[in-house]
Amino acid sequence: MRSCFISGRKRFIRLMAATSLACPLLAPTLALAAAADNSSDGLEEIVVTATRREEKLSQVPASVAAFTQEKMDVQGVRDIDDIARLTPGLNFTRQNYFTGSNTNISIRGIQSDVGAATTGIYVDDVPIQVRALGFSSANTYPKIFDLQRVEVLRGPQGTLFGAGAEGGAVRFITPQPDLEKYSGYARSEVAFTDGGDPSYEMGAAVGGPIVQDKLAFRASAWYRRDGGWVDRDDPATGATQQANANYQTSKAGKLALTWAPTENIRVTPSLYYQDVYTNDTSGYWEQLSNPGDGQYRTGYTLQQPAHDRYYLPSLTVNADFDGFSLTAVTAYFDRNEHETRDYTNFDAELIGTPYVTLPGQHAPGYFQDKQDNFSQEVRLQSTGSGPFTWVAGAYYGHEHQVSTQLNQDHYMNTLIENATGGLYDVASWYGVPYLAGDYLYDSRTESTTEQIAGFGQVDYAITDALKATVGVRVAHIRLTHSQEAAGPFAGGTIDESGASTETPVTPKFGLTYQVDPDSMVYATASKGFRPGGAQTAVPASFCGADLTSLGLTKSPTTYDSDTTWSYELGTKNSLLGGRVQTELSGYWINWSNVQRSIYLSKCGSSYITNAGSITSKGMDLSVQGKVTHNLTLGVVLGYNDATFDQTVLGGSGAVLADKGEAAYTGPKFTMTISGQYDFTLSDRYDGYARIDYSYAGPSPQQDTQIYSYDPMLTVAPDISTINIRTGVKVDGTDVSFFVNNLTNTHPSLGAFHQFYGSPLLTNSTLRPRTMGLTATYRY
Repeated sequence: MRSCFISGRKRFIRLMAATSLACPLLAPTLALAAAADNSSDGLEEIVVTATRREEKLSQVPASVAAFTQEKMDVQGVRDIDDIARLTPGLNFTRQNYFTGSNTNISIRGIQSDVGAATTGIYVDDVPIQVRALGFSSANTYPKIFDLQRVEVLRGPQGTLFGAGAEGGAVRFITPQPDLEKYSGYARSEVAFTDGGDPSYEMGAAVGGPIVQDKLAFRASAWYRRDGGWVDRDDPATGATQQANANYQTSKAGKLALTWAPTENIRVTPSLYYQDVYTNDTSGYWEQLSNPGDGQYRTGYTLQQPAHDRYYLPSLTVNADFDGFSLTAVTAYFDRNEHETRDYTNFDAELIGTPYVTLPGQHAPGYFQDKQDNFSQEVRLQSTGSGPFTWVAGAYYGHEHQVSTQLNQDHYMNTLIENATGGLYDVASWYGVPYLAGDYLYDSRTESTTEQIAGFGQVDYAITDALKATVGVRVAHIRLTHSQEAAGPFAGGTIDESGASTETPVTPKFGLTYQVDPDSMVYATASKGFRPGGAQTAVPASFCGADLTSLGLTKSPTTYDSDTTWSYELGTKNSLLGGRVQTELSGYWINWSNVQRSIYLSKCGSSYITNAGSITSKGMDLSVQGKVTHNLTLGVVLGYNDATFDQTVLGGSGAVLADKGEAAYTGPKFTMTISGQYDFTLSDRYDGYARIDYSYAGPSPQQDTQIYSYDPMLTVAPDISTINIRTGVKVDGTDVSFFVNNLTNTHPSLGAFHQFYGSPLLTNSTLRPRTMGLTATYRY
């Protein structure tokens, strides 16, 4: 064990040394900044709450990316996809088949689309991430409108944020009512996408005192329509059934009140609401499309809409005492997401006739996911000066989730009879007759997770320069689950239930050395945890061959928890009077007993199991420089290499994971280079011009040795995109012209098909070149 630790430590030190090769990227910025006149202003200091207390980002001993409202506006950030594009270490993908509503978010290579979340998603202090339950559960993400800032916390956050943040957390922080002064914000936009419909939005927020220092409010309302650019065509005739079918409409609103009954107490009830409707999939069929000519078409028979809405009422109480403060947050998250998926071609391929669907055949799959989560957190934290600072708290959560699926196809009998010359029908082919109404599958999966936890963290100033951090979280988690399924696709009737309990302990240790007032070095070791869960068994009736090839007669209905240990070394520096800010961190993460999805390519299904361990290592670098009074340059880059530590075999010797195989489907290297030039047009008007260049390296190729290898499935190549924006500011108003995806790049983000060998390949790409006008106003 000791030799393994020393070997790992040496490799980690070599990794950190290798990151110094990135230092030449600093040279142009530092040289120009040094030559700048003494009147140059320093860069803006962002205040974050990543450690549950307000601190300047440059003083937080952790790798955190933060985006203010103004920064997101000028960089055209509208959703989580844009946040990921600008944040090294954060990867976000959307599926390109069926509705496209399923997503995958990961930080530093800790990536999984099964089981409980590995990345925590928070609105203020409230977790809203989802457990992957059934076949359609996926996270929802707040749309980017009236947000004070977004914080991305890289690395396990198990001590302060709990089991949902095994790889990190993304926090959406909303503005709170101000008891002293009024403020307002408005944004409108109109844009045009090459080959697609126009997009537009309008929203406004306002807040301030109703009774000075006693009662205040904050209210916002917002609407956006993203125009579609993928047509839905009839593959037999080529006729367009709906042009630009993949449009999306989004609505959001928030109302919050703050009451201060005394000078030291603030009570804030709030209600946040969001509703997102997606009309159809953005995935296109390769054989119907020509991305080089801007032609994107899908050949599904049915429209595949998805509707996702949630309510988030919460009550926050803040109280200040002598030497410490109290924060209590009570919240209820009510989410209802439902969608329709087109299984017409899926059913045809089950019988061995890809593309060949019957005239009038419709095979809808109706999915619904509901979340009802209650959470309560109470925190105490120190205030004032002294060698000790601390935070301690308790958390209770009750998460109830239900996932249902209902598949119908009136024509399945005919498909089977045609394929077998009338020898079989549904009942004889699957051994189970239709359900009433010609339903082939009816399932309900239910999960309840109850968690109670206590946590605490202490920072102690050993000297004026050296600080030690020790923290721990102890939780007790109880999971109950049940699965019910019936019909031919279920192979009969499934009725299973069970329960499990776990008591994870997630500690954190750290050292911070303040070299001088402008430079710090830190080292941390922290643990992350993800609970296990339950799943519906795959239908043995038509997945029997896949299961046999893995040495199984039945797929598992439960899977165990997994854990991470992260070791990070970093430095933060403010140079040249604050005109240059740098952040550099290197990390080594050991991920054990990993929950993985095993894809069954012959029947198009999958199950979850624990398979092996993963090592994820890499670095993040950010350099921002005020080169002159007018010119600001920046570069952020990330490198991640996540691989399996050993070969894992299935029951029949099938390779489930290959030693050295890439365990992370995202790019190893990402980078964004930004530049903004500000200038004066007159005594009243100021102008600016900005460019953002983003690059993502190619995703790793599939390992040919693993069980699920499929030579027809491609992965994303290297991707380069350029966004530009130029605008004029006057008295709080900013009017700008922008072009996103300036070069109209259209990379293939990854092919997919339902069955091994199927020629019906779907794919996805970036939104084509989009240009438009944005107007914002704030006071």
